[in-house]
Amino acid sequence: MESYLNENFGGVKSKHSSDEVLQRWRKLCGVVKNPKRRFRFTANLSKRSEARAMKRSNQEKLRVAVLVSKAALQFIHGITLHSEYTVPAEVKAAGFEICAEELSSIVEGHDLKKLKAHGGVAGVADKLSTSTNDGLITQEDRITVRQQIYGINKFAESQVRSFWVFVWEALQDMTLIILAVCALVSLIVGIATKDGQKFKDLDKEKRKYLYKLLEMDFDRRYQYMIFFLVM
Repeated sequence: MESYLNENFGGVKSKHSSDEVLQRWRKLCGVVKNPKRRFRFTANLSKRSEARAMKRSNQEKLRVAVLVSKAALQFIHGITLHSEYTVPAEVKAAGFEICAEELSSIVEGHDLKKLKAHGGVAGVADKLSTSTNDGLITQEDRITVRQQIYGINKFAESQVRSFWVFVWEALQDMTLIILAVCALVSLIVGIATKDGQKFKDLDKEKRKYLYKLLEMDFDRRYQYMIFFLVM
């Protein structure tokens, strides 16, 4: 049927009627037998309008949130960029124009804007009184001054601890303390009650095998221990 319509009528376009047209058509078909079954495959116009209204509301809220976040970021970056960096007095007296804390904030935060505010790599090198081509001045007094301002490039080594220190730290665990106390109490109770002797007595009783024997003369049955039997 679809191929026939396409060949003879050039195809039948699908309907995309607006909500007003569908509502007007439903009003004209108001008196219908079994309307629930008649309109079971048609769109629910009220729910469709509610969904569109909710979608528009969410889009508006999202747009407002994006604009507010952009404005906040621009405000923060504007304060950061327009705030002038103050060189500490001791750093300035040593002949430098940037301190170690400022360098750390740029490196750790990957702050490209702050780096650009200082003139980029070339500007930072100039403030450090060094050259990107020739490096540092190798005078002893200048090296000492740099070490005093920016510190020594050396990692702090952790103190070596002995085996008993690790044992003591492990004993601080509450679960291990509870288990050790329970083991000690169990040992004391076991020594006091002499349960070992009871187990020995029980083992002796288990080894006493009784057999019922039938005497041929009097047709009587007696119980004897296995130890009393002889061949």
